Amino acid sequence: MKKSLKKHYNKKYFEDRDYLDERIAYTIRILLEKNNFKKILDVGCGTGKIVNYLNQNRFDVIGTDSSIEAIKIARKFAVKSAKKKFIKADATKLPFKRATFDMITSISVIEHLTKKQVNIFLKEAKRILKPNGIIFIVTPNLLSPVRLYRGKRWFGYSDPTHINFYTPFSLAKDLKKVRFKKIKFNFKTAYNTPFYWDLPTPIKILFVYLLWSSPLALIRDSFWVAAQKNNS
Repeated sequence: MKKSLKKHYNKKYFEDRDYLDERIAYTIRILLEKNNFKKILDVGCGTGKIVNYLNQNRFDVIGTDSSIEAIKIARKFAVKSAKKKFIKADATKLPFKRATFDMITSISVIEHLTKKQVNIFLKEAKRILKPNGIIFIVTPNLLSPVRLYRGKRWFGYSDPTHINFYTPFSLAKDLKKVRFKKIKFNFKTAYNTPFYWDLPTPIKILFVYLLWSSPLALIRDSFWVAAQKNNS
């Protein structure tokens, strides 16, 4: 992380982002249950909402973040037994042994890293994943039509700590370079959670299905990607 950006990661930065994206949380839960995964690492955990949600649903989840401010907030609101599950650590130097986790999640993190740092993070993730383990990443989408329409006003550009952007295809290429396989971009999710617009329920469900569970997921403002560790 560039030193000039560290000043932005203060208490207010994380408090402003202290919310749980229900659709992401539910999607991760589906992936975990489908693969019978139990041990998870959330890299760039922020205030720990995903970690707390999954721990409350009987998964064994640890959260890491490079910011001590984020870790302080996460520990403050965690139940006593889970406070030690939040660890200060950089994405490029994860303090865990090989083949420790079934799944690694990283929500809105790689856009804060340089391309070199992302490459190191992906290698670290592969190292500490168990055989056939999965990495799940969420990041702003350069392929989004909204980016082209809004230009400099696009949400991805509004945060000065966002320094690195991907399309689904460019990130897939980087995942393949470090030997991840079975890369996918559309997922089963929660179809009836709160949405941006007030729509009749059947229309909302169809709309969410198209944008999250069909190939149209490739053009959303942020894209989600999952990839499996290649054991060879």
